[in-house]
Amino acid sequence: MSEQKKDKLLKVIKAWQHIEDEAVKSTTEIIRNTTNPLVQIVMEIIRQDSVMHRRVQQLIVDSFEKYDMNMSKEELDDFWHLIEEHDEMEHKVIELAKDAKKETDNEYIDYLLEYLLHDEEKHDKLLANLTKLKNK
Repeated sequence: MSEQKKDKLLKVIKAWQHIEDEAVKSTTEIIRNTTNPLVQIVMEIIRQDSVMHRRVQQLIVDSFEKYDMNMSKEELDDFWHLIEEHDEMEHKVIELAKDAKKETDNEYIDYLLEYLLHDEEKHDKLLANLTKLKNK
C-alpha cells in the first residue's frame, strides 16, 4: 500500500473512531433517560458494538503504526481445533434462533430474536472469513 493510501486510510479510521466515541456517549445518555427495557437493551447493544468497533479500528491503526498483524499457519494450527469446535456451537445456536423465531407471534420478541439470529450469523461469517485467511 502506498504511503498516500495508508495516510488517507488512517485519517478515515481515526475520524470514524471519533464518531464511535460519540456513539458511546449518546447511547449512554439515552439509557440514562429512559426506563423502557427494550430501548435500554437496544442502546446497550449499540453501545457495546461501538466499543468493539473502536477496538477493531485501533487494531487497524496499530497494525500500521506499531506492529505487523500477520499470523503463520503454524501459529493458527496450534489452536485451530478450538475454533472449529466453537464454529459448530455457532451453527447450533443459529438453528436454535431460527426455531425460536418460528415459535413466536409477539413482534417485540421477534425483533429481539431477529437481532440475536443476525448476530450469530455474523459470528459464523467472522469464523468463515478467518478460515479463508488461514488457508491463504
